[in-house]
Amino acid sequence: MHHHRMTTDEHPPTRNQRRRAETRARLLAAARKLFAAQGFEPTTIRDIAGDADTALGSFYNYFRTKDEVLAALMEETLAEQLTLLERRRRHVDDVAECVSIAHRHLLAAVNEDNEWGWLLVRLDVTHEIIEHVFMASAMGDLRKGIEAGRFDVANPDVALQASGGALHGVMHAALRGLLSADYDSAHAEGILRSFGIAQAEAREIARRPLPELSSP
Repeated sequence: MHHHRMTTDEHPPTRNQRRRAETRARLLAAARKLFAAQGFEPTTIRDIAGDADTALGSFYNYFRTKDEVLAALMEETLAEQLTLLERRRRHVDDVAECVSIAHRHLLAAVNEDNEWGWLLVRLDVTHEIIEHVFMASAMGDLRKGIEAGRFDVANPDVALQASGGALHGVMHAALRGLLSADYDSAHAEGILRSFGIAQAEAREIARRPLPELSSP
């Protein structure tokens, strides 16, 4: 970055950039609300622009398609969750507890924001985005556990896909109100057992209090 002398005419773009960021955020918030309320397919670009109080034509200054809005929305919210999750488990040494916290954190996030949860479980496109955002972290946990002799799985790729699929299924059932109160711990216990942790230990780890979100 060049440190050249600031001239007065360089300030307006900064205000303009701020305005652009605000408009983009409004479009994303409107899309999030509408997709959750009425589904992705029935929602039109016109709906999103209207709800965001933005001219239809100016929508295209930010996104080319509805899918692009969705991808941006999911990428952003999942990246936020990953950041929160890493803060939550910053002081946890045991990889098994780290995995338990990851699954329980995401179930708690869906529980706190049903609208976002429905978005996650309803849309196929999010599966790829979840993988893109979380896969490296999740695979890192799994490999670390295998190397430490903590986990024992037949095939790491299969184990990881299976745990993600299980999480998705439990999220959906929780959103539909089909599960009893401690479903997050029950799910985490199941994941740990699928990774080769013995039943009694898996149960104990999965029922530990979830660490508070430490400040960044």
